Amino acid sequence: MRRPLFLLPLFLSLLLLSTGCGSRKSVVQKAAEKAYEANYKVPRREVRAVWFPTIYRSQYARMTVAELQSDLRQKVDRLAELGVNVIYFQVRPEADAWYYSPYEPWSRFLTGEQGRAPEPLWDPLAFMVKICHERFIELHAWINPYRAVADVGSAVAPGHPSRKHPEWFVRYGKQLLFDPGLPEVRAYTCRVVRDIVTRYDVDGIHLDDYFYPYPIAGETFDDDATYRRYGAAFASKGDWRRDNVTRLIRDLSRTIHSVKPYVQLGISPFGIYRNERTHPIGSRTAGLQNYDDLYADLLLWDEEGLIDYVVPQIYWNMGNKVADYTELVLWWSRHIHHAQLVVGQHVRRTMDGGQLHPKLVLAAEHTAGNAIWPGDDLWGVSYRGIADQLHRDYWPLPALLPERPYPATMEPFPEPERDAAVLRGSGRQELVWMDDLPLPPGQETAYYVVYCHKRGTSLRKALDPENIVGRTHDTRFRPLDLGGTFKVAFTITRIDRFGHEHVIAREIKAVL
Repeated sequence: MRRPLFLLPLFLSLLLLSTGCGSRKSVVQKAAEKAYEANYKVPRREVRAVWFPTIYRSQYARMTVAELQSDLRQKVDRLAELGVNVIYFQVRPEADAWYYSPYEPWSRFLTGEQGRAPEPLWDPLAFMVKICHERFIELHAWINPYRAVADVGSAVAPGHPSRKHPEWFVRYGKQLLFDPGLPEVRAYTCRVVRDIVTRYDVDGIHLDDYFYPYPIAGETFDDDATYRRYGAAFASKGDWRRDNVTRLIRDLSRTIHSVKPYVQLGISPFGIYRNERTHPIGSRTAGLQNYDDLYADLLLWDEEGLIDYVVPQIYWNMGNKVADYTELVLWWSRHIHHAQLVVGQHVRRTMDGGQLHPKLVLAAEHTAGNAIWPGDDLWGVSYRGIADQLHRDYWPLPALLPERPYPATMEPFPEPERDAAVLRGSGRQELVWMDDLPLPPGQETAYYVVYCHKRGTSLRKALDPENIVGRTHDTRFRPLDLGGTFKVAFTITRIDRFGHEHVIAREIKAVL
């Protein structure tokens, strides 16, 4: 798809105003110009994620259980139609739960009153996992690790952790936050996450940008007592705070991967790591900084292999004077070496700026995909028609998720190709194949992919996304009846929980 060029002169003038001189400028400018004019090439493997927020969505609490289930199903159906393959579903907005939790109360955003169970009793997280997997979408449970009360003026249930352990919390502005410096807070958070990963078939645990709080003018985050108790070995309070967050990420990574190695830990940080004027490693930006202001050391987490993916929220437009989108995409792509890099995209700023095309071109060239904020702007009447534009011009074909490496302790299973055949009966044809052999944990089948192509096609060409005619959880598939005049062949693959694709049968001949 080629982008109309009528906005290009305005875009270039903004870019020239926003960037300094020197060699870095020319690299960024050339990348931006190229993206603005280039045709978009649909990647075969790509993350197409959407954030599904629940905080401050009061409409859900006004619905009956049947209405809410219908609403969730309709939204997931719409995202599946668009080609979305990952949903970050917010299940713990403020130390509460959109699922049955033995540790934290039901969310007020679910039932209207914190601690009140839905009637009749049901489990939204289990429901979402089921309907997402039925539609071949990964479900990542999105939690907020430190926010405990979003507004101290709201009622807090007796079973809330702030009632049980008030000594764990710090008030900051209108919020009540877990104190990240307390070891018991880290241990508690890991118990909550272990429970989710153990009991639910989630594909990932997702944390957003709320680590230490965003600075509020005139406010101080009062953790002096905790610092005196635990911070003596550190050169500064900033170093101690960063270590506190890193310890949590280490503990969460160990917790998750010890229970289910294939479950991912993903982070969606604020879009700037550091500014170059603060440290030479930084980007040519002038905004808030993860490292210095939120005490989140993303590069260290990536270097240590603690996280499976990172989704920096690059919510600025190309040419922005404070934080330029192109500069940041290139910066993150140079500095993330182990985790999958996905770009967080802001719907309204992108569409208002007329920059959907160049932004997605840059993301496709330099990263593993995109995450769209917020999902609210995609379902129903989408904002400025972005949903239809995504599906028509950028996501016209299904995309497999990028594969992730197996853990060092896991050996790939050398499974053989299987028997498969086209059976005919009752005027219909059905493609069938053998059930799975016993497979190692994590290498079990998530779903099967069926490709239809010309006979004698090479395997590489056979596995082109244009040849995908179906996905299924069963070992059978009914192809379309095209009148019995087309001689074709099928290739069947299976996708495991790490995203690896295994060919299980190929060149199964049929006449459609």
